[in-house]
Amino acid sequence: MKHLKAIILSSVFLTTLRFASAQETTPTEEQTTIKWGNVSEEDGVRKVESTEAEYQEHNQHGPITYYHVPFTDGTFSFSWKRDLPQKINLVFEAEENGKRTHLFKVFINGRPTKDHTTTDVISFVTYESIPDSKKKKATVTTEKHHAESGEWHTTSVNFDGNVATIRVDDKTFTIEDDRLRNEVIQCGVGHIWGTLETKGVTVTKN
Repeated sequence: MKHLKAIILSSVFLTTLRFASAQETTPTEEQTTIKWGNVSEEDGVRKVESTEAEYQEHNQHGPITYYHVPFTDGTFSFSWKRDLPQKINLVFEAEENGKRTHLFKVFINGRPTKDHTTTDVISFVTYESIPDSKKKKATVTTEKHHAESGEWHTTSVNFDGNVATIRVDDKTFTIEDDRLRNEVIQCGVGHIWGTLETKGVTVTKN
């Protein structure tokens, strides 16, 4: 019984120590960039607006905000709201041979394609190097999920070793891949067109 108590106390101590050592960072203005889009901020809410015409002008790419807060094991979290049912995308980038490269992507309400009609899935994309090639092989995993437009949603992506744990409101998804052990050098949040509002963006380093 004493041995069991010792194990429980040791486990509690280690868990407490891990949380105590976690470092939470709110990205500064200098750590935040956007490729394009009309940006406004009010009462802690960042609003990015764009049109379908602008999407076509930018080679079918929507606006994306990047947060330059590097971490290895840690969590990127925020809240968001869309005016349209179409997807938002989370992009996590690493660095290989001095160049930025895709590490992991999450598409909420859609797939990683130019077809924006599917809104009842959440998609996860991992990448694998191809020998003697600059390109990477993408592996896509999908699950059924839909986040309603016009409502606020809480979302987090936690990296712990080779496991990524994605939480959207009360739903949890996990993805395993050895490349997830690499350092994340920046996190991106984007959408195709319309309005995307975000708030409470934080990076917690374990």
